Amino acid sequence: MRYTGVLLCGMMAAFACASRGLAHTPVKAGRWKTFIYDKPDKTPVVFGGWSCAEGVSSRDYCVYLDVHYADGSKDWGKVAPWRQGTHDWEETRAVLIPKQPIAKIEAFVFNRIGTGKAEFRDIFLVRSSERIERFGETRMSCKPFADLDEVSYNVFTGSKIVRKDERVPSAIDFPSPPAGITVWTASSMDWVTPLTVPPARFGKPISLSLARRERESAQLLVSCGADTELVGVTLEIDPLKDDSGKLLDGSVKWERVGYIPRKAGYSCHPAAPDGKEMWLPDPLLPAAPFKVRKASTQGTWITVYASPKAKPGTYRSDVRVKHGGRTLSTVSLSVNVRDFELASTFALDTAFSLMDGFLRAEYPETWRQMKKQAIDIMLDHRLNPDDISRTTPPELEDLLHAKARGMSRFNILNIVPEAKPGERWVCLAKPSELFTEEFYQTFTGRIRPYLKMLEANGLDKMAYIYGFDECKEEYYQGIDRMWKRLKVDFPNLPVMTTTKMFRDLVRGHTNSFNCVTTDWYCPVSDDYDEKVADYLRSQGKKVWWYTCCSPASPYANMASLEYPAVEGRLMLGYLTWLHRADGFLFWHVNNWRADNVPLDESDTYFPDWNTWNHLGVPGDGIFLYPGKNRILPSIRFANIRDGEEDYEYLLRAERKLGRKAVEDMVRPLLRSQTDFTRDPAALTSLRNHILVGVTDQCCLR
Repeated sequence: MRYTGVLLCGMMAAFACASRGLAHTPVKAGRWKTFIYDKPDKTPVVFGGWSCAEGVSSRDYCVYLDVHYADGSKDWGKVAPWRQGTHDWEETRAVLIPKQPIAKIEAFVFNRIGTGKAEFRDIFLVRSSERIERFGETRMSCKPFADLDEVSYNVFTGSKIVRKDERVPSAIDFPSPPAGITVWTASSMDWVTPLTVPPARFGKPISLSLARRERESAQLLVSCGADTELVGVTLEIDPLKDDSGKLLDGSVKWERVGYIPRKAGYSCHPAAPDGKEMWLPDPLLPAAPFKVRKASTQGTWITVYASPKAKPGTYRSDVRVKHGGRTLSTVSLSVNVRDFELASTFALDTAFSLMDGFLRAEYPETWRQMKKQAIDIMLDHRLNPDDISRTTPPELEDLLHAKARGMSRFNILNIVPEAKPGERWVCLAKPSELFTEEFYQTFTGRIRPYLKMLEANGLDKMAYIYGFDECKEEYYQGIDRMWKRLKVDFPNLPVMTTTKMFRDLVRGHTNSFNCVTTDWYCPVSDDYDEKVADYLRSQGKKVWWYTCCSPASPYANMASLEYPAVEGRLMLGYLTWLHRADGFLFWHVNNWRADNVPLDESDTYFPDWNTWNHLGVPGDGIFLYPGKNRILPSIRFANIRDGEEDYEYLLRAERKLGRKAVEDMVRPLLRSQTDFTRDPAALTSLRNHILVGVTDQCCLR
């Protein structure tokens, strides 16, 4: 089917029908049309259509284009998405500005990889450079920070897309908390925004259960009705004591929850708060007096740590919410310390990248001091402070400190040329730069003396090298030659890669080339296949997995602020254990934009923090935030920590009860990578169930 005209599929007629409420053109989901252009050009593509939805929660709910350029290159997955959930007929429209002349467009209409029903009509695609004044409009309330709405929309000038933002008087109403003051509690897995109203039945006492060498958290929340505002609220926590009066060997602390603004262009998760809300919780700020605005909820975060020497038993305390010298409310805190401890060395291998270049740019005078803070925060979260993209080997002092606190793995170098002055990071290089004798000699010349130093300090068994980030077929033969040579020169030093080799093995597209040509594979989680992974392990390999800006819902991920924080816990814990992945990688923890300044900790709202991301994944690569004089952790990071601890519980249960018995406990709630519960109560119940019968004195290692 060939389309050579500018106006296609009766777009103007569709618009006229929509505006007058007349007959419409229904469209079935799936492949819609293929457009072939006899004379390829770079005229922009305007596409979209109408849909209504009932309970949609899908990875792809959109008009979806695969674009083939005349030079043979491709752009997959250019989308015009609809709002998920339930809604009446709504239009979506997007503009693609081609990189090269277009030879063919394959157009689809999708509601796939998820749940719910959708109908489609009046789908259109037009090649046009005509100006479009307003499309892709969103409206979000700035409440409770300001009584305004932020309206954002796109303007297509004919050659580029310009995003416009306007602040207008508020026209969005939300339910208000009850009059006066309400103090309530929630689990660390609950998603509580400033406009969350206390449920009719809300928790008050806080009850935590943890092993020795473990941290557990809960939320204490203060809500004000439309008639009340508080300034200078603080928490006071009594020491935790058992019935005999013995103090807990450990610590308890509280932090303020900070709120980051959504920006137009985000990809809203089906389980996310109302798309008209602006503020999402994530940064954790040091304890200090805080403000609770009218008709809103302000969160605090309480974390208890039991040291390896903590005596098993139940410890109790009171948490007082204070204002102006008087106690507004008292919440009881009980902590059950279990009769076992987590491993001194982390049981789950992880590679979460803390990048020096971003620390240097943010803190040019004090970046080393800030790096040490960041390393300790990561170790507190039982994560390896690693960097897959590093071009300078890690400092021995940092490695020895991290090993003493539980580190299990670290990357020596990324297989790329050294960073140039001023470069924040180097992810990848071209084949012509990598697969040369000069590069090999330079790279291995840096590895050899460093590896001897690691051996002298008992660190060599934790080391690996990383390379070829998400590379495809054009790299494979060069990788094969380099890997085989590295195995001769460094037989005990593993090479890890996120190339698409694993995916190609899953799909059977090996292109007459043996893809079993590295030590550790690390596919993105939606490419992971247990049968292929088991085959590679039978060949002496390891198979990790990772998430980044993908995969999207219904897969679990924690890259985006839009994703429920509990998904990080599920990903690092139950899902990694259930699918037998050997480790978990995440590309960045401090991916701070150059236009963002350190957070001003005097308030809990950060309206100037720019979360915009061109992939629609706000917060991607940011689990740590820059404060003025300190590095700040986050709610997402705390849930990732809890997932790593859940993983250790599962290992312990597996060793005590057997793999099948533990799987039988887990499977009802986590049926697959795309079918799992996010219910905090159900997950807490599962965790407690796993603990039954496995609380003897032996450790995991």
